[in-house]
Formats: sequence, C-alpha cells, structure tokens
Amino acid sequence: MNNQNVVKGIVVGLLLLTMGVRAEDKLAEDPFALEQAKHKLSSGEKPWEGRSPEELRKWAKKNLHHKVTARNIIIAEDHPEWAWFRKSGLGLFIHWGLPSANPDTGDAWAIQWNEAKARAGRYMEPATKMFAVAETWKPTQYDPDKWMAAASKAGFGYSVLTTRHHDGYALWPSESGMWDTGEYMGGVDLVKDYVEACRKNDIRIGFYYSGPNWHFAHEQKSFGGPKSGEYTYNYKMEKVKPFPELPAEVARAEREESQGQVRELMNNYGPIDVMWWDGSVAMTAAELATMQPDILVARGMIATPEGEHQGASENVKVANECGWWWEQCRKSENRFTPNWHYGVECESNHWDTNKLLTELIRCRSLGGNLLVNIPPRGNGSMMEWYYDVCDEMADWMKHSREAVYDVDLDAPLPTLDKTQNFTTKRGNIFYSLPNDQGAIFITDITKPKSVTLLRTGKKIDSEFRAGSLRIVIPKKMQTDHPDMVKIIF
Repeated sequence: MNNQNVVKGIVVGLLLLTMGVRAEDKLAEDPFALEQAKHKLSSGEKPWEGRSPEELRKWAKKNLHHKVTARNIIIAEDHPEWAWFRKSGLGLFIHWGLPSANPDTGDAWAIQWNEAKARAGRYMEPATKMFAVAETWKPTQYDPDKWMAAASKAGFGYSVLTTRHHDGYALWPSESGMWDTGEYMGGVDLVKDYVEACRKNDIRIGFYYSGPNWHFAHEQKSFGGPKSGEYTYNYKMEKVKPFPELPAEVARAEREESQGQVRELMNNYGPIDVMWWDGSVAMTAAELATMQPDILVARGMIATPEGEHQGASENVKVANECGWWWEQCRKSENRFTPNWHYGVECESNHWDTNKLLTELIRCRSLGGNLLVNIPPRGNGSMMEWYYDVCDEMADWMKHSREAVYDVDLDAPLPTLDKTQNFTTKRGNIFYSLPNDQGAIFITDITKPKSVTLLRTGKKIDSEFRAGSLRIVIPKKMQTDHPDMVKIIF
C-alpha cells in the first residue's frame, strides 16, 4: 500500500464517520495491512540511506548541531578499556553545587542575561547572589553512598558529578584556586566522598568539569547584553559599558588555575573512568592520558546531544550510521525548566519509571547511551521519587536487563529502518518495545523461531507475511512499564 492509498483510506474513514458508520469496522478488516501502511507512512526522510559513512559524516557536520557529531571514529577493538561504557549504556548525571542551594532557583544560568531569556520572562539574578551562597552552604545531608546504592541496583553503570560548574566553585579543597570547599567548608572533600561511594557500589566514576569560570576575575567580565553591544551587564546585574577583552595575563592565570585543578582531579582520587568537559576543555585527551591512561573523554571525542531536540531519534540514528559513539544527556523533567541543578520544580516535574526506561530503550535501540540528570537538593539529600524509581527499575532489570545491557550498537540497527518500534538487537535476537496500542511491526526479516514476552518467557501470538512481522500484546499481559518482546530468528 503506497502513501496515496493511505491518504485515500483516511478520507474514506472520515466519510464513513460522517455517515454514522464506525470507520474502524471498515478500515481495520486487515490490521496487518494497516500496520504496514503506518510503517511506510512514518518512515520519513532517511539521510543515512544512499550515503557512505564518510559522506554522511560530512552531511551531519553541515546539517546537525555540533553536539550530535563527534571528533573521532572509535574502533571498539582498539579500546577494550572502554568496553564497559557502551556495554552498560546508562549513566547518572549529577548537577550539584552552589546553584542547588540557591533559595530562589536551580538555574545556574540565571546570572547570564540575554535577550531571548528576557523576552521569555526567565528569572534573572545578579551573580553576587549565587556567589554569596558559598558563605553559608553546608550540605549536612550529603550521602552519596545512598545515591549510588540505589543507582547500582537500578542498573546505572556510571555516574558523572559536576566537580566544578560554570560558577567556578570547586567541590574539593583545591590547592590551585581560592574558591572551593577548602576556603568555605572547612576542607570537606565532597569529591572524595562521591568517588568512594561509586567504588563501593560498583559504579564507574565520571567527573564533569567546566572550562568557563564565572567567578574568576568576575569584576572584569560581562554577564550578558544585547546583540547591539551598546551596553552589557556586570556581575551585579548593572548596565555598564562593554568590557574590553580580558587582559592576557588574567586569561592565562584563569587557564592555569583550571589546569591545576584538573591535575588534582586526575591525580588525587585513583582511577577515573570518564571526563566530561563543558564549555571548553582545560587539557587535551593526550594530556589527560598521561595521568589517567584509561579515561574516556566524553564531550568532543564522542557525540553528546543534549535534550529532546538535539537527541531526536533521526539525529542520533545519523550519528550511529556515521560510526560515532554517542551519549544523550537529558534532564529528567516532563515540561521544560532551565534547571540542571536542583530547583523546587524538580520535586514534582519529573520522569516516572516508564519514561526513564523507555528513553533508555530508545537510546540503546539507536546505538547510544543515556546520561540522565537527576539533581540532589542543596542539603545533599536526593529527592524521594528518585529512590522509588530506582526500586521499580531494579525490579524491571531482574527480567529485562538483557534488552538494554551489552546489546549490539554498531550500524546497521533495525530501529527507524526495519521498524518504528524501539528495538534493540543482540546477534539473532531482537528486543522490541510495543507502541501505545501494544503493537509491534517489523519488516525485511526472516520468519522468527520464537516470539515471547521477555518479562515472563510466555509465547505471544504473531503474524508473519512476506518478510514482515506483526505482534500485538494482549492487554492482560501488559504492565505500566516497558513490556519488551523477545524475538529469536
């Protein structure tokens, strides 16, 4: 059935409805054909078709956001030390620091003004207000061991902590700067506690580190202004004349401080698995490797799309077909907020277990990892819903972990080509997620040997015609969490 016939069918259905006849009675006489038509209609443009990987990489760098592209083609066989990363597939992103304890907002970017945010009515505040949080911040309920115990049980394989965000405050007593827990928290090493908790709970250790440092020489820096350049805002959110370029000696001192802090992170905590740069990098991958030979550098070396738009399925499918490793970082929220750190909205505006697992399955079916941001409160405690979700994920992992862990990740993969269902693959096995109607439709395959519900191992009825497979999970077999179907060929 071609697209024209599909349109005709829809028109006929609307006419039948106006005549008081149930359209589905006429149009659903052959559910298999309907699913086949839906598959063809939803296939859309496929930039990866008809292009070699080299050609597709050129296309991607011209047409996609730079975070959806990568610098390197990583040959897995050449880097067995990174096999764990792709094998596990699920990371916990922990934005935690001064913005978490800000009484008004968890938006670190609230101190950076721009015209678009002003038009949207976004909350703004002077940098002095965030900087002042360092004077009183004492996270008395900081318990990373509790965080990581829950994460490990839920199937998270690694974690990434914001050791220093753009505000410039280091979460350890740094000898390379003057704005850290050594000066303001009596020398408490929050990074050390995090590292020990990760190791205790078999979680791979990742460090986020911001190249930009809003606090360093903040009196000489702009905190935003209009495109016209007629004025800018200073750290007090006052309109002033645009600042001249930062003096060379000041810029050099800032970079030296950053490099010194990165050396501390690389040398003071034992083996570190992931370095996650943001904004700019303080050291090259080669420089990091002299201190941490097995470290994986995320941002830049692999594609790291952010949010729903950059990480849309078609985009990351392109990244996979290009041969790039990729990891999507997502905020665990249902409606947009500017918060990566904790804000009060995080308590109610959050993913449930079904959403988190579905997003994980989507990423795995397209050859990538999910790094999901779940921010602790300023006092160091984690939101209660996090533990509830981790408990439910742990139950799901008991029966369905094989569908997302250690699956095939190199192109070609079936999702968006053979099927619109998120479908992971391991050798001759597909693991497919039904759509909202409980249906699965896969084309261009051989007749399967078995079709079972992964959760129970029970056989599911299916229909196979001319290289296509249709499955519908009976409602009585469905749950509130992803009901993966295991298909063996």
